[in-house]
Amino acid sequence: MFENMIILLIFFNSIVLAIYDYDDRDNLTDWNQRLEVIGSIFTILFALEMVIKILAQGFIIHGNAYLRDAWNWLDFVVVVTGIMEMMQLSWFKVRALRTLRVLRPLRSIKAFPKMRQLVSSLVGSVNSLLNAVAFMFFIFMLFGILGIQQF
Repeated sequence: MFENMIILLIFFNSIVLAIYDYDDRDNLTDWNQRLEVIGSIFTILFALEMVIKILAQGFIIHGNAYLRDAWNWLDFVVVVTGIMEMMQLSWFKVRALRTLRVLRPLRSIKAFPKMRQLVSSLVGSVNSLLNAVAFMFFIFMLFGILGIQQF
């Protein structure tokens, strides 16, 4: 039931992120100001979820600790950056961290095992894709050099 509630929160947070007016970067409109308050509420709720999980599982030391799961690293980074954004530290440019809010919907991946398998296989194939990209770059360079030759 706890996981289903978190998935529902992630879903509603995704809707809030989708209806945000990104043309208004300084949050001058009432619409974006309200969405910022709602976003802060989501950040607090996600922080509470993280604290509950850390209290239940431990932080690092235990075998089933919170940060021993690689998927929880994403949760941890998103929540900590959200908290830093809420605190608006004067010595740190927090506006750049706002883009990390887009990663919040990715938190739902760990709740769906099939989606987790798909993402894991996609990440595992990155090395092969990089080899293919390097080969295609070589081919494009070859044809580019041949294309500028005057015969």
